[in-house]
Amino acid sequence: MDGSLKIPLIVSEISGLYNTYMNDSAAICMLKYFLKYTDDEETRTILYDALSLSERHLEDIKLFLEQDGLAIPDGFGEDDVNESAPRLFTEPFYLFYLGTLAGFGMDGYSLITRYTARPDVMDFFIKCLHEASELLKKVTMFRLSKGLYLKAPRVEVSNKITYIEKDSFLSGIFGKPRPLLAREATNVFAGSLFDLIWRGISTGFGQVAKSKEVRDFMFKGRDITSAHFEEFSRILNDEDIPVPSISDSFITSSTVPPFSDKLMMFQALSICAMAVGVDGAAIASSMRLDLLTTHSKFGAEIIKYSALGTDIMIKNGWLEQPPQIIRHDQLSTV
Repeated sequence: MDGSLKIPLIVSEISGLYNTYMNDSAAICMLKYFLKYTDDEETRTILYDALSLSERHLEDIKLFLEQDGLAIPDGFGEDDVNESAPRLFTEPFYLFYLGTLAGFGMDGYSLITRYTARPDVMDFFIKCLHEASELLKKVTMFRLSKGLYLKAPRVEVSNKITYIEKDSFLSGIFGKPRPLLAREATNVFAGSLFDLIWRGISTGFGQVAKSKEVRDFMFKGRDITSAHFEEFSRILNDEDIPVPSISDSFITSSTVPPFSDKLMMFQALSICAMAVGVDGAAIASSMRLDLLTTHSKFGAEIIKYSALGTDIMIKNGWLEQPPQIIRHDQLSTV
C-alpha cells in the first residue's frame, strides 16, 4: 500500500477526488444547518453520521492531493452557511435530501471506481460506495418506519415468457401505445419522484436567494420540474398506475438565506446533473418511442437550463475551475 502512494494520480482519480471534495464540502454546509433544526433524535443521528462521513472524506482527499503536489479545492465553508438563519426546510425534507444524496453518491462512486488504478485510491472509493449504500439503507428503513418512503407502485405483470414479434412494440407516438414495461414504469416513477424533490429545493432556494438573478433561476427550475412532473403523471395515469405524491411541501415561510447564493447555485447545478442522469438512464432502457422522445426532450431542457446557471456562476465569480489538462505547446514563453 505504501508503494502505491509513489504512483502519481491518473486523470480519472484526480477528477473523482476533486468532484467528491466539492460535493462533500457543499453537503457539510447543508447538514450542519439541518442539524440546527432537527427535533427527532433518530433523524439527528442519521444527519450526524452523514456529516461525519463527509468530513472524513475531505480529510482523506486532502491527503491524496497534498501527496501528489496538487492544489486543495476551495469548495465551500463557513462563509457559505448561516446556521443561525430560521428553519427553511421541514424535517421530512432532510430525509428525502439524504436519500437522494446517498443514491446518486453510489452512482458516482461506482463509476469512478471502474477507472481507478491506484490501490489506495480504489480502496477509498470502494469505502465511499459502501458508506453511501449503508446510509441509503439507514435512511430508507427510517422513512419506511415513519411512513415517509414513497415506494414504486405495486402492479400486476405478465407471468409467462414471450418474444416480441411486431415493430409496433416500439411505437407509442401514433395510436394507443402498448402497456409500459416494468422498467419503463420504473423510469417514469423515478423521474416524477426526483421532480418532487427538485421542486422543493428550487422553491426553497428561490424564496431566500439574495440576488434577483438567482431567484429567477431557481423559480425557473421549479417551473421546469413542475411541467416534467405533470407529463410523467399523465403517463402513469394513462396506465392506471399511482402517481407519487407527498403531503409535505418541504418549505417554511422563512425568507432569511441559510446558504450563500454561490452554494445554492452549485447545489442547483448538481441537481441538474442528477436529473440528466435520470433521463439518460431512462433513454438507455426504454423501448417505446414516445417515452424516448419525452426523456430526450426533458434531458435537453435541463441541459439548456443548466447552461444558464453556469453563466450565472461564471459572471459572479462563483465557479471554481475543475482540474484542467495542460497544453504543453502553450507553456513556452519564447
